[in-house]
Amino acid sequence: MKIQYILVPNGAAVLSCEGAGSVVSIPECVDGLPVREICAYAFSAPGAAARRLPPGLEIRSAQGSAPAPGIGETFLGGAFLREVHLPPGVQVIGEYAFYNCTALERLRLRAGAARIGNGAFMNCGALKEIRFSASPDEQTCLPGLLTEIQQEVRVVFQGGGETAVWIFPEYFEESVENAPAHIFEHFIHGAGYRYRQCFQGNRVDALYYDQQFPMAKIEAEPATALRIALERLRHPFHLSEAAAKQYRDHLKENTAAAAGLLITDDDPEGLVFLAENGILTRESIGAAVEEAARRGRAECLSVLLNEQHARFAPKEKVFDL
Repeated sequence: MKIQYILVPNGAAVLSCEGAGSVVSIPECVDGLPVREICAYAFSAPGAAARRLPPGLEIRSAQGSAPAPGIGETFLGGAFLREVHLPPGVQVIGEYAFYNCTALERLRLRAGAARIGNGAFMNCGALKEIRFSASPDEQTCLPGLLTEIQQEVRVVFQGGGETAVWIFPEYFEESVENAPAHIFEHFIHGAGYRYRQCFQGNRVDALYYDQQFPMAKIEAEPATALRIALERLRHPFHLSEAAAKQYRDHLKENTAAAAGLLITDDDPEGLVFLAENGILTRESIGAAVEEAARRGRAECLSVLLNEQHARFAPKEKVFDL
């Protein structure tokens, strides 16, 4: 991969990347300089970042491994970019850095409270997962990221022997004209906005996060509420017993839908979790077996059949003579 960069205080700022494929992994250093920033418009379009530099600023290049024979290097960004790995030490993600990266699905980062520029992830509607190689108690740039992402997104923390998974629901904003008064009224719809306020500094506040669930059941999509409940119970980081009870109760009230969601996601481990916690009923497991068979989810079907046989197999009749 070829990286264009400029010098910034204490390191380098990535200007653009060229290579093959749709996944970009930015190294910790280029030419011995630590990567500190992602420039404005760096991944939005070819040459977009360079055109916005002051005249005369030196642009440098660093060449990583050469592409395989017959495979040329192209701009890594825009509609072709699907996954980005950012190194530790990044302090700034510039304005519109990933603007119009419409196929970007996953973002991987480390701990550290980097500054996120305005519009950094504008039009990244496919972004559905952010993963941090960090303990859930560490500071990260997640609050800044979430201000740029209005769709539902799954956030995973893994580090220090702990795992936490947070689902942040979708929300959207709307301005409606009040014609007689000639003013615009601003409205926010969806539970996602309140979920994005669940931080103490740059750390997720688990207690405040769990307190939002009653509204999520009303304002979020039913599948989103189920995912929140499932992930919090499966990864109970700083989960109080009262919060756990509200999540268990919701799953028990929507057992068939929860099983159906896990089958759709092809998540046999999730079905094992439901089974081990006694959430699956005779009726829901029968419907789930049919759904898994219809969708061709072999592992899910195996889990369900085993649970059905273990808990709900018909008892043999015994006749006394």
